[in-house]
Amino acid sequence: MSRTEPAHRDIPVNLVTGFLGVGKTTTIRALLAQRPQDERWAVLVNEFGEIGVDGGLLADTGVRTEEIPGGCLCCVSAQMFTVGLNRLIRQQRPDRILIEPTGLGHPAEIIRTLTAPPYDTALDLRATVTVMDARHLASPRHREHPNWNDQIAVADVLIANKADAWSEADREALHAFVAGLPAPRPRVIETREGHIDAALLDAPRLEHGGALFPEARAYLSATADDGHDHAHDHGHEHEHDHAPAADASDWVVIDNRGDGFVGRSWRFPTSTVFDHAALEALIQEQDADRLKGVLQTERGWQQINRVERDGGLEALAAPPETTPPRLELIRAESGDRGGRKELEALNAVDRALRRAARLPADDD
Repeated sequence: MSRTEPAHRDIPVNLVTGFLGVGKTTTIRALLAQRPQDERWAVLVNEFGEIGVDGGLLADTGVRTEEIPGGCLCCVSAQMFTVGLNRLIRQQRPDRILIEPTGLGHPAEIIRTLTAPPYDTALDLRATVTVMDARHLASPRHREHPNWNDQIAVADVLIANKADAWSEADREALHAFVAGLPAPRPRVIETREGHIDAALLDAPRLEHGGALFPEARAYLSATADDGHDHAHDHGHEHEHDHAPAADASDWVVIDNRGDGFVGRSWRFPTSTVFDHAALEALIQEQDADRLKGVLQTERGWQQINRVERDGGLEALAAPPETTPPRLELIRAESGDRGGRKELEALNAVDRALRRAARLPADDD
């Protein structure tokens, strides 16, 4: 058997996709809670940033998670995706795989990979679950983003999440939007906190006219014309303020840019402990589209799952020792020339994090 040949056959696979902050990881947690005791499930996570966070948010589920950081799966990450998927298949021999693409990803590309050799005879691709927030229907930034449209277009099951936060106008907009979708329309489930019946994973796949639909074809054509440059900045070209801080020299800080968004990811030494009050204040100041992380404070481990201005620190069970503290911030590009204001804003967050970092706890 070649290194690229999957080592198992007919494994049910589901994509759980959706835009930034709609609750994909929360939905996956709800699904994992319904896993039959005699089944081994695995999760493959792809994230916009170079330092994965969602894997840490799933660490307490007892399910093997493979992380593929680094943005979209249609360019350099595609090879990392297949390597990670093959590793899950060989090492875990799972009874089901859930794949969570980045909220800025093009899921049609993943569908094309999973339905082509060698995976077409090794995996059983089942319903694609797309998570959305009806409030985004009133946002041109979402409605006009090709990725948002791509994710809706491949949905076999459309999870309208965070229903408890909608207005009646949001609900009416959702009903009108679904009614306007081309046939065959996905099954729509209104819910909160990602609570859905795991039986939906085995809902029938719809015939969407092929794995690639118009938005994805246009996207792939455009990127082919421009040399497939997604403007992902994977380097350390930003400035660092290396003021004295706990283990500051060991912090890993990586910037990323693509699909109209910029992000910065931090990974900290496991010994790093943050001042809880200072960290909470920093989080509440942020108006980024997405801020998520797993960090330790003097009050124990905390998770951050903030969408725009909603969310703060939440207590979290201590993750495995192999899980380093990490944080990811994503915001829409500002359009300023050269991205100077974006860089200054990210550097300000970096400096505030370093001020909030406490000295490593005494091992004694």
